[in-house]
Amino acid sequence: MEYQSLISIAPWTFIFQILNLLLQAYLFKRFLFAPIAKILQKRQDEVNGVYDAASKAKTDAEAAKADYEAHLLTAREEAEGITTRAISSARERSEQLLREATEDAAAIREKAQRDIELDRRKAMSEIKGEISDLAVQIASKVVQKEIDASDHEALVARFIDELGENA
Repeated sequence: MEYQSLISIAPWTFIFQILNLLLQAYLFKRFLFAPIAKILQKRQDEVNGVYDAASKAKTDAEAAKADYEAHLLTAREEAEGITTRAISSARERSEQLLREATEDAAAIREKAQRDIELDRRKAMSEIKGEISDLAVQIASKVVQKEIDASDHEALVARFIDELGENA
């Protein structure tokens, strides 16, 4: 019968065991599960904060990237504009220099032609003066003596020789 005492239910022992179980459940909940739940909630809040910060950083990075790309596009457009303006300015300047050089060359050519014409006229004037002096000399010699055909040819030959020596 001893075995029956092990299987039998003692009401006071059963009540104390249930009260002990409830007391242990209360104590575990109050001193073990509540702090663990607080720690787990705190970690969850930290993880959520990290995710929020990462999401905000990602949004800020995307905004910064978009701003950078906009600035880069603006800078490229400005660089292209500056290059275009520099090329057109260089073309205009080279065309202006070419025009000025052409005008200067034409002015120099015109001045040279005027100088040549002036020198030619001066030379012609000097030659006319010399010819008239020689004509006067010949006329004075003709007047001094009567000239026959042979004297006339000799006088012309001498005139040509003197003209060659003076030139």
